[in-house]
Amino acid sequence: MRRRLVRPTAVAALGVLALASGAACTTSTATPAPTRGTTASTTPTAAPTTAVAPLVVGAVFDHTTLDPTRQFDRSGSMLTHALYETLTTLDPDDPTKVVPGMAEYTLSPEGRWLTLRLRKGLVFSDGTPVTTDDVLFTLQRARGLSGPAGSILGTVSAVKVDDRTFTLSSPGSNFALPAILANPAFGILNATAVKAHRGTIGPGDEASSYLSQHSAGSGPYVIKSVRGTSEVRLAANPMWSGATPAFPEIVVRNLDARQQLAAIGSGSADLVLDLSPSQADAATGRPQRSAVTVTTMRSSSLVYLALGRDKALNPWTADPDFAEAVRRGLDRVALGKAAAPGSMPAAGLIPAGIVGALEDLAPSPAPTPSDGAGTDGTGTPTPTTSTTAATPAPSSSGSTATPDGILTTGADGIPTPVVTLPVVPQRDLAAAKAALRRSGYRGQPIPLSYAADLPIQGIPTSALAVAVRAQLAQVGITVRLNPAPAAQAVAAYRSGRTAFSLWSWNPDYPDPENYLAFAPGELVGSRAGWARGTDPLVDDLTEAARSSVGDNRAGAYAAWQLAMNQRSPFVPLLQPSTRFASGERVKVLPGNPVWTVDLARLG
Repeated sequence: MRRRLVRPTAVAALGVLALASGAACTTSTATPAPTRGTTASTTPTAAPTTAVAPLVVGAVFDHTTLDPTRQFDRSGSMLTHALYETLTTLDPDDPTKVVPGMAEYTLSPEGRWLTLRLRKGLVFSDGTPVTTDDVLFTLQRARGLSGPAGSILGTVSAVKVDDRTFTLSSPGSNFALPAILANPAFGILNATAVKAHRGTIGPGDEASSYLSQHSAGSGPYVIKSVRGTSEVRLAANPMWSGATPAFPEIVVRNLDARQQLAAIGSGSADLVLDLSPSQADAATGRPQRSAVTVTTMRSSSLVYLALGRDKALNPWTADPDFAEAVRRGLDRVALGKAAAPGSMPAAGLIPAGIVGALEDLAPSPAPTPSDGAGTDGTGTPTPTTSTTAATPAPSSSGSTATPDGILTTGADGIPTPVVTLPVVPQRDLAAAKAALRRSGYRGQPIPLSYAADLPIQGIPTSALAVAVRAQLAQVGITVRLNPAPAAQAVAAYRSGRTAFSLWSWNPDYPDPENYLAFAPGELVGSRAGWARGTDPLVDDLTEAARSSVGDNRAGAYAAWQLAMNQRSPFVPLLQPSTRFASGERVKVLPGNPVWTVDLARLG
């Protein structure tokens, strides 16, 4: 057993995003662009398997359907991205950039009109040509079904020009629309096939059972078989005209995170996606049957707490003073060290690497004094005096409110965010205890709900919950852990039936507009019982961010986040790293912040 250092190279897509956020990436996969890091591999003790055998991928399944329009989950997005093409896609070398997919596109200067033209020769897996009618059916079906896809698409309308050309329009500026269309939930469906299996536009649609067993797309793979919730087997699409996938068959297995290390070590899996930090260390620290490479990179996931505003569910989580006690009582740096090594403490709701992230707007810290002053005790600088300002679009109400000093108002009446280092909210136990006293709370148990069997980037959710409980106990808050199976926990959360919960948010598309889902009355805000109109300042900043253009977007979203940090029912905690482990058959590992791994580009 020995470690060897390999010249580091970038992992396509996700590796670039990691560099954008200043994260180190460790990998041995070969792509042209260089990056920083090292690769730890074990020496194989058995001959490699042949390339003709199915590639086996182990992942924790969180999807309940393979209907692309109805799924909006990590494993579902990975699978449907391989089965369906989208109108646009993300640049494999820089996933913050949107590039043409099935269609070339032109966005009007004000962002209200998007004109698209399908590429020539596109066909579905049954040989049927792809036309504008299929596109319109797909988008109209998404709007007609209740769910995240329809919510994100919003009031976008489509008009057919000819069999290959169509126009999408929005009532206001919608600069995020090209990025939205790259999400696998908008994979283009074979309208004829879906309609033949009870697919329609509206609540009467019953095509999901068919689409969970059969693919109706034009992607590089088709569904070969599905074994309940345990396995999905994909086969190369014979009608696919793009680059031939390296593996003609891929088996994706629902593999408990605790079993993934053993599976990759024994060679029963070629790639696993949910290693915890300790498992990643173990994967390169003991003899294996086959070579194992661990790839670590910064994800775009956000770990957060949600405090429901519905007093009927829990009067304490609905109390603003109690929420302030939670916010001020958490040490995000210590939380990461205890439960999620390698994670970056979250400054706001938008992760580093995406436009508007507070970390990316903050100036570089001042030099650290040689005597250790100005550090956290471990030598890490914690500057507190530098500031930077960014100017968003004006507030529609002209409000000059300054919640806890996070906004200032210039002579022109425009609210201006002032980012003061450190940008990550710092723990203040005295302030937390004072806020708790104001709330009137007297130690009543507060259930913390989470999905027990759904890790966050490989990190056991229970470990995060235990660490949160321990920190809040120091404030005087009694947290009672309330784990539940993922399906049950997700259903309760999405229907607004949990008062205090721990979750993660993976980007639906790499644009800051995606995070407005946390605003009052929006998708995630509504889950917390936070209605539009209850906080006019946040409502104004939400609309200012949504309508911001060009260079103004970063400042507008910074102002929104700073207000959300003080006034919302959400507490951003961490931006974790993700860890994949691959066997010797995987030489190219193309990660992505939306669909995790591009199965068709594995090599």
